[in-house]
Amino acid sequence: MRANARSSYIYTWLAILTYTYVVDGEYYSGTCELKARSERRADELVEGWKGRMIVLHYSPTKHDISVALKSDQPGGQLGN
Repeated sequence: MRANARSSYIYTWLAILTYTYVVDGEYYSGTCELKARSERRADELVEGWKGRMIVLHYSPTKHDISVALKSDQPGGQLGN
């Protein structure tokens, strides 16, 4: 029996949150991918964080390596 190809696909969107940060007077940037089930939701996630501060971790020896964890953010989430 052959499965319906249309039902076997899950369409997901990625909202890319880009951030900048300063360590010892030097500027760095990073990205965080937020999964969404629709384009509209992906847009909402990014819009909810535009212009806001986030909590992130960066490497003490390689400052250009950083990560933003959901659990560190206000309300335990990234986006709105």
